Amino acid sequence: MQRTQTPIDPMNKVLNRIKSFNFSTYTVPVFLLFLCVISFGLLIPWIGFYWDDWAFAWISQQLGSGGLANYFSTNRPVWGLLYQITTPILGENPWHWQVFALFWRWVSAVVLWGLVRLLWPEQKAAALWISALFAIYPGFSQQHIAITYGHFYIVYSLFLLSQALTLLAIRRKQHYWIWTALAVVLSLFNLLAMEYFFVLEMVRLALIWAVLSGQGTGWRDRLTRTIKHWWPYLAAFIAAALWRAFFFQYQTQNYETRLLDDLKAQPLAALLRLAGAIFRDIWTASFGAWAHAFHLPDSAELGGRTTQLYWGLVLLAVFSILVYLLKQSDANAPQDKSPRWAWSAVWIGLFSLLVAGWPFWLTRLTVGLNYPIDRFTFPFMLGTSLLMAGLINVIPLRKQWPRLVLLGIALAFAVGTHFENANAFRRSWNTQKSLFWQLAWRVPALEPGTTVLANDLPVPFCSDNSLTSPLNWIYAPESASQEMPYVLYYPTVRLELGLKDLKPGLPIEQNYLATSFVGSTSQVIAIQYDPPACLRVLDSQIEPLNKMIPELMRSSASLSETEWIHPAESEDAARPPAGIFGPEPAHQWCYYFEKADLARQMGDWKTVAALGDEAFNLGDYPNDPTERMPFIEGYAHVGDWDRAHELTRESAAITPLMQPMLCKLWERIDNDLPSGDEKNAAVAAMRAELGCQ
Repeated sequence: MQRTQTPIDPMNKVLNRIKSFNFSTYTVPVFLLFLCVISFGLLIPWIGFYWDDWAFAWISQQLGSGGLANYFSTNRPVWGLLYQITTPILGENPWHWQVFALFWRWVSAVVLWGLVRLLWPEQKAAALWISALFAIYPGFSQQHIAITYGHFYIVYSLFLLSQALTLLAIRRKQHYWIWTALAVVLSLFNLLAMEYFFVLEMVRLALIWAVLSGQGTGWRDRLTRTIKHWWPYLAAFIAAALWRAFFFQYQTQNYETRLLDDLKAQPLAALLRLAGAIFRDIWTASFGAWAHAFHLPDSAELGGRTTQLYWGLVLLAVFSILVYLLKQSDANAPQDKSPRWAWSAVWIGLFSLLVAGWPFWLTRLTVGLNYPIDRFTFPFMLGTSLLMAGLINVIPLRKQWPRLVLLGIALAFAVGTHFENANAFRRSWNTQKSLFWQLAWRVPALEPGTTVLANDLPVPFCSDNSLTSPLNWIYAPESASQEMPYVLYYPTVRLELGLKDLKPGLPIEQNYLATSFVGSTSQVIAIQYDPPACLRVLDSQIEPLNKMIPELMRSSASLSETEWIHPAESEDAARPPAGIFGPEPAHQWCYYFEKADLARQMGDWKTVAALGDEAFNLGDYPNDPTERMPFIEGYAHVGDWDRAHELTRESAAITPLMQPMLCKLWERIDNDLPSGDEKNAAVAAMRAELGCQ
């Protein structure tokens, strides 16, 4: 009797294929790219320049290769060679640089993956875990300062590649000296380029020791062979140390080796302080950094919609990462109860952490997890990734999947942390764009040699030194002079430094490394910008009475003179570069305020009143009571006393702090307009209502 064959259910066939599918080991670089893109790439179109990136971009575009050489001559000159190659190619568009930084972060993770594959060839999962933890390490939040840290990652990538070539030379002896020579050259570049990874070079010794562990020799022979492989790198390290100590005269220009002075003065106290700093910084950069990834966002600060996006991204990341980890080709391979590689990763990670922090411990700089000091976590990333991967794998579990779930959740929350950081950079960029567009509307042309004094602007990730670059870029776009036309100062930072005092007639000098500024406190404009309020050029007659602004800005206002601000035809007016700032934003309240304040300065009262008519019909309103003042003055000058009175009352009703300024404004109106019955009555009525003396 013939047996009938049961047909295969098509759905079961599909399910069986899904169950049997695994990702190849060589898809790991693609997975690492996925992690980098969802962590750092989603908001790239809305992210711009920050911190030192402004100086690098401006100097490159305005002063060229020579300017960059001057800038880096006293600060990492070898590292500066990279900028002379990259900045002419990538230009001034911020998103080019964001992609550049993302690319090099990914490259460094891929190189680390290859390095671990050479270290433990049979442990494919180890390479995946360590490189994934490294790729989106959550302790470093400044990824979007892209020009600066993109070049950091170039050096990091070359450092890791040098380590990998050392292991390759040991494992493939037929080309030993070729690989060793390349590794030494890359090591020397790292040592000369910057100090961040200088002492981290010592991790090579631990890697050589580890890679020789499986070759069945005694510890004495192993030590001898380790030193034999290590000596070329030791020679390069000593040569670079001698150059830094005795030949590079600017080695301690920015940071003094304070530890040595402390050891001379109080040896025991200095050693105890050092031990505490080492423990604290290692904990912060490793366990503290990954604990920070699980700090949930504040929806009131982040915004309801953005918080929803955060959670959506974290859930997507958890799902995607776990699918990849669980479907890796060796995810379900039998696991050792006590995997040897994991313990090796733990001790190499600890050794790496112990050598990573010496540039900061010598200078007594604190490693932290907030801007700007989280940049000091950079050299700890390697050791932390090794340590965390090792510790997860020594957890006594019978199955591998709980470890994969733990890793996947940690990586997903790191993705969420980076999304939060990216949003902070996005908001900062929006503020910068608004700041400079409003400044350009209010100040169409600025006399060279002018110092701009500003309140501590609410622009995270930027200092006044940073913002000096776009100021010059906007107002002197064709200048290639060694004399910088403009400088922006925060009085809170510069007083008694570059700014000796807030009195007229004092010199102002600022060295910008590639160029310099020379000016005077007698040529100043002062600005106040506290969004959502509009940017204001402070009025030297009225703003010294303004108790709603900081005392230093009231003093700065007394120096501020609008004579340094010139009108300009639209084609000649200052304009933020479109390649950086994008198109001009829609004209809302602040546009009309800035243009009205400029017209007030020029005495064009009809234009002030006309702009007021347009502005108050927008449905948009002032965000600061002082923003009505140009319109009050304008309406008074064209004889619209009812409108001037109405706006005065509205401003006075907001806060009694407006009273002294409004009285001063009406005093100026009285002085500037010819005497007449209507004017006299209007001024007298308003001053009486305000209680002016």
